Amino acid sequence: MIHSLSTEDITFLGEQDGPAERRLKEALAVLLGLGASVTRAYLARVAYDDKTSGVMLGLLTDDDRDREKLAGQIGKTVAALFNTKPDLDIIFLNNEHDAEISKACRPFYDRNTA
Repeated sequence: MIHSLSTEDITFLGEQDGPAERRLKEALAVLLGLGASVTRAYLARVAYDDKTSGVMLGLLTDDDRDREKLAGQIGKTVAALFNTKPDLDIIFLNNEHDAEISKACRPFYDRNTA
């Protein structure tokens, strides 16, 4: 299941990386490259709300209108890649969160360098 989070209390711990994550990042980079709304994307280890930790996909967009559609496309990509129901938290980053996450990990997708 894809969760779209709006919590402000997020600590970005670092990049989530491994063979499966690299495949996911490659597939998502292709998907994100097809549209023009995502500026940067990160796959990060996080802690939020002082009680939960996990992996989160952070997206910086310049168009808020297509968020649900984008989350659905990402869910389908995750499901197809791993042959399972998608279970990935997504946060649509504001400028403050983008600055914080970029200190913890580098983006796997950057529209300006893609």
